[in-house]
Amino acid sequence: MKSDVVIVGGGISGLSLAFYSARAGYKTTLLEKNERIGGSFNSHHCTNGKDAFWLDMGAHTCYNSYQNLLDIVEACHLKEDIIPRAKVPFMLLRDKELKSVFSSLNIFEALRSIPNIFSLKKDGLSVREYYSKIAGENNYNKALSHFFNAVPSQPTDDFPADMMFKSRPKRKEVLKNYTFREGLGSVARAIAKSKGINVFTGQEVTGIERLEGSYVITTKTGMTCTASTLALAAPPQASSRLLQTIEADISRHLGQIESASVDSVGVMVRKEDLAVRPVAAIISPDDIFFSAVSRDTVPHEEYRGFAFHFRPGEHEESKIRRITEVLGISMDKIAHRYDVINTVPSLRVGHRDWLEKIDGMLEGRNLLLTGNYFGGMAIEDCVSRSLSESRRIRKT
Repeated sequence: MKSDVVIVGGGISGLSLAFYSARAGYKTTLLEKNERIGGSFNSHHCTNGKDAFWLDMGAHTCYNSYQNLLDIVEACHLKEDIIPRAKVPFMLLRDKELKSVFSSLNIFEALRSIPNIFSLKKDGLSVREYYSKIAGENNYNKALSHFFNAVPSQPTDDFPADMMFKSRPKRKEVLKNYTFREGLGSVARAIAKSKGINVFTGQEVTGIERLEGSYVITTKTGMTCTASTLALAAPPQASSRLLQTIEADISRHLGQIESASVDSVGVMVRKEDLAVRPVAAIISPDDIFFSAVSRDTVPHEEYRGFAFHFRPGEHEESKIRRITEVLGISMDKIAHRYDVINTVPSLRVGHRDWLEKIDGMLEGRNLLLTGNYFGGMAIEDCVSRSLSESRRIRKT
């Protein structure tokens, strides 16, 4: 199969790059190793009960500051599917009780520290270095650090502070935070149906060669694709392996990015079986899970759902026991369960130097790299990276 652009990886980074490539008039092929596209845009659907139920298993929220994503949403005719998220709180689980994040803060320490926000710059500081100075060391240790860890489901003390949360221009006519009628996965499905994009799932790429100025991509099933431009939208370690024989320097540089696995278990429970108050998420400090993100933000008539994001390596018995303990139910009350493992980068201070070098190495090449390990891990960071990489196609 011959294309202008072949993209390896069908998460939001690969899909958004495919969208931009096809819009520019390039014949675009996207290869995804799993049977499902979307990556962290994973809205698992279950048909138990009289109404279908979905639960987001990766990313959970979009914001009106995601302008590039909103442009794609509008182009895919999904803007009417945007719905608000119910206002329910994020809660900390301490001593078997749910408590608000703010109740764990020392207000006097916060008042002493907050003026630092006007003089302290995030550049060159880690999350711990920056936020412990503007909230206070104890407040950071007792509450904020656990909230930050819940975002990428891994310890974030050493993350670059300027890449954790960003201020962006907002679309004021759009809800401040929102999801979609059928979950975030509907965005992935809509992009995949866009004109000019050929999507193939269940196609794990096993080899890439350079032949007469083109890239030749082969998959585990024996599929072969040829393209003048190759884009990798896979985790950095996977992209590094694929480039070893054709771009050794870039491969080594990609190999410097560490990643973490997120073991997520989604459960669906009948409303009448749960005594837990409606929440946006439960964050449990120093537990075997980072967070349990709730579907309570989009209430359902019959069911409630929780996506538990566990630390890697936990035994099956430990996970299910902790789920039932936190929710206060027996195992037989779980009406449906779904498991998925995602890979997320572990970013460190100095990442911008790494990024500047990789972009210099890519200059003038028909090789594009996108993902959640460039400008940041937010959805908009992924889409923005894909947009900037798509513009390089026209220059090479």
